Amino acid sequence: MDRPNPKRIAAAPVLPDDALVDILSRVRARTLCRCKCVSKSWRDLIASRLRCTTLPQTLEGFFYFFDGDAAAAAETDSNFDDDADGPVSYGHLIDTQGKPAPLASFSFLGNIPGVQEFALQSSCNGLLLFTHRRIGDAYNSLGYLVCNPATGHWAAVPSSGWKIDWVYLWNAENKDSEDSDSGVETEPNISFTYMIFDPAVSPHFQLVEFWSDDAVTVDEVHTYSSETGVWCKRTSQWSDDEVVTFSVGGGFASGMLHLSATSYAGRGRDHEVIVSVDGEGKNCRVIRGPEKSADVVFVGQSQGRLHYVTRRWDKASDTTELSVWVLEDYGAEEWVLKHSVTFLHLFGRTGRPSEFEYSVVAIHPDRNLMFFFQHWDLKLKSYDMDSQEVCTLRTLGAGHQHIVPYVPYFAGSPGLAKKRYYCENSSGTMQIGCCRYGAQEQLAT
Repeated sequence: MDRPNPKRIAAAPVLPDDALVDILSRVRARTLCRCKCVSKSWRDLIASRLRCTTLPQTLEGFFYFFDGDAAAAAETDSNFDDDADGPVSYGHLIDTQGKPAPLASFSFLGNIPGVQEFALQSSCNGLLLFTHRRIGDAYNSLGYLVCNPATGHWAAVPSSGWKIDWVYLWNAENKDSEDSDSGVETEPNISFTYMIFDPAVSPHFQLVEFWSDDAVTVDEVHTYSSETGVWCKRTSQWSDDEVVTFSVGGGFASGMLHLSATSYAGRGRDHEVIVSVDGEGKNCRVIRGPEKSADVVFVGQSQGRLHYVTRRWDKASDTTELSVWVLEDYGAEEWVLKHSVTFLHLFGRTGRPSEFEYSVVAIHPDRNLMFFFQHWDLKLKSYDMDSQEVCTLRTLGAGHQHIVPYVPYFAGSPGLAKKRYYCENSSGTMQIGCCRYGAQEQLAT
């Protein structure tokens, strides 16, 4: 057998770094991660040079989080561990074609001593945000967890101090009782938390938490920075005339969090607006929406532009239409109608569907491709705005689903100092196990 040529073996390591960067910039995120195993020099190059500014990654797929009964999930999802018993939480990554992509996972969080119940909440530029609570608690009593599935680094974020106001809940459920107007002062009973992470600006992440007592107005604003490691209460700049649509999430664009809101003047609806918020919780700008009155279902970023998806029902024809608007000029607030599609084409249904029947999950960051989830049959679908083709990507497991888009980030972050936790199985090999509720003791405070 011919012996390998030493000169050929040594050829790859002596390639200039710029040439390697140019070559590796053309491969998918999954392949790029595997390339870190080629050699120490390649690993260091990918970790140090191939950052988002050098190798901008695109949408790799979606993480979906299951919270419910194991037996029900196993019947509909072949990825599920059907040997599991009781309530479990786990995360799977599926690519944009609906196929399993096992390379990245956050399941290792469940094997970390001190991590108790956690639930996937959102993602931002490669980082995932989870709520974290004690076993049996009904709110995130232990704060949050932030994780980078590509590197296995994570961090625990302490609680901001928010907790459920049981007096408020009792009064809400007993409005007609004599004791409902007890005069007892109550605290904001609902919180909505968003993560801001822009590695091109800072390696640190920030959390912005809005406290509300009615799920639509803002009473208090609290912020957290991984650089300082502390929560700060900010002066709220929101008025009672601004009703926030927290249910559609927040879009991250131009370094800002963008939230959909309705501005009211007097007793009537004035206009739909988008409020941009920075990492300090400051309302930096109010952008008028493209339509005065519409049901907003999604706010997000694609191809460097802020996108805004609205729903409108025509009573005469009993048809519903989704409209995709793009903010072509951020400074001049110039909106352009990018695309429209009927619900009949998307879902095969007419009429006026409820917002609980479907949800827009994401718009592809580099393509005219929209992803949505049908709640009635648990199907994750895509819609190509250019070809107008609707594709079913995957049928997910039964139970509550939380689906977030995932764009890998391979560089390290000082805000995520803790490394992936491994456990040893019965055969003596190291593995990442399924994360189960209640397997470990709580984190030390």
